[in-house]
Amino acid sequence: MKKIVTTILGLALGVSAFAQVSIGVEAGAAYGGMTQYLNSADRNATGMVGYKGGVNVNIPLGSMSRFHLQPGVLYRGLLGSESSYYKQSATGSGTPTYESDYRKYVLNQVQVPVYFVFKSGDPEFDYNHFFVGVGPSLSYTVGGRLHQIYSNSLNGSERVRDNNDPLVIGTGEYKDIAPINVDAAVMLGYEDKSGFYIKAYGQLGLLNIHPLADSRNRFNTYEAGLSLGFFFKKFEKYKY
Repeated sequence: MKKIVTTILGLALGVSAFAQVSIGVEAGAAYGGMTQYLNSADRNATGMVGYKGGVNVNIPLGSMSRFHLQPGVLYRGLLGSESSYYKQSATGSGTPTYESDYRKYVLNQVQVPVYFVFKSGDPEFDYNHFFVGVGPSLSYTVGGRLHQIYSNSLNGSERVRDNNDPLVIGTGEYKDIAPINVDAAVMLGYEDKSGFYIKAYGQLGLLNIHPLADSRNRFNTYEAGLSLGFFFKKFEKYKY
């Protein structure tokens, strides 16, 4: 992940010698979640409100082009979901049993989107413009927590396990979450002549990030949000 971020920043700096590049910052709020399909049970998981912030680079694809490339490096905090599972049954002798399982996953990620952007208006004279972008986004989970409360009962004897620990990131047994995800992302926004912009965005995780990633276990992420940003480097000749 560190190599990818370094490569993107290096390309941006290299392109700046030949194109009129703008570098910007942005921050905003986001609502996101993660489906929880565990042990062949599809849980009704709910999402949570989090935040996102970081830097973007706008690279025009030509001196008078309405098309641009916008890579970025963003920190996404508090992406996750919570769910509850309850099952009641009986033993062969008719003794009632039950089990319940509450889980709350909270993920903190570094995201690297690369948008292909179209900006409306005349690129020479129109300062204010709408823009729309689509592209992939690579997400890498760098931390988070898992709060799990599991209980079962037999003959009225209840056993409860309550754990609230940092996420164990990795794949395979005894892990909580796979580290890498790839999202399909889209954004729509408006930028004024000073460099300020506002945008709404949405993205959908394409990979199963459950550490086992088999037919019985699946995690898929989704998010949508609103961000405010500012591009520092604006050119008189090339308004975008």
